[in-house]
Amino acid sequence: MNRRSTCRALLAAALAWGLGSPARAQPRPVRVVELGRLERVGAEASFTFAGEPAYLLRVAPPERPSSRVQRLGEIFLVAFSRTCTHQGCTVPLPDQRGIMECNCHGSQFRADGTLLRGPASTDLRAIRLELRQGEVWAVGWLEG
Repeated sequence: MNRRSTCRALLAAALAWGLGSPARAQPRPVRVVELGRLERVGAEASFTFAGEPAYLLRVAPPERPSSRVQRLGEIFLVAFSRTCTHQGCTVPLPDQRGIMECNCHGSQFRADGTLLRGPASTDLRAIRLELRQGEVWAVGWLEG
């Protein structure tokens, strides 16, 4: 068996196990923060989800519907992975302007995780939230 055959066999095995599949299994739910700690717009929490650094931010009610903004009770939240979609570096928290700039290659994202400027070509991966007995939980990936 030559190198090319070996690589094809390994790739086929990985795809068969779902490792290369874009539709990944949903990660284990994680408790993020008590709802009472998010009293005002701009309140935030850092956490780890699916082994990745993540960020939650309370935002004002959106003027237009947004698939990234989630309503839990009477508040609106966004949550996303801080893993840059360009090459996997960790994006720092938002600065005073509400911008997150990846230190590796300069991609910029808004404080809601949406792409402002590349080289990344997609938004930071959004996290689906749920309210459970007064606590915010990260429960899966928001697709689309």
